[in-house]
Amino acid sequence: MTTKLNWQIYISGERNEAIEDLKDLISKNNGYIMNFNLFSDLAMSLTVEIEEKDVRGLYSSISNQMKIDESSLERLGVDSSKNCWILMNVSFSKGQGYHKNEIPDVPG
Repeated sequence: MTTKLNWQIYISGERNEAIEDLKDLISKNNGYIMNFNLFSDLAMSLTVEIEEKDVRGLYSSISNQMKIDESSLERLGVDSSKNCWILMNVSFSKGQGYHKNEIPDVPG
């Protein structure tokens, strides 16, 4: 059975840079982003698949750069290769409540 964790991450920096940093941290800790949803410029959710043995390293990497709330790491196997899904709810403190991508006019 797949272990499922919920993490709440708070980011006070620039949104696009923080998203890139988070993607890099997940990749460096052998995780894979399975699903991604951006909700305006206030929040996003990620579903990450990772082996249980790599979860603590990912948690440590993220907590060094961002504020993270999570309390159920003790139930994970340190040497386990079982898959784990982490639902990450990410909040951006500098969000305005709207997100707009300007698309340039294409002549034609």
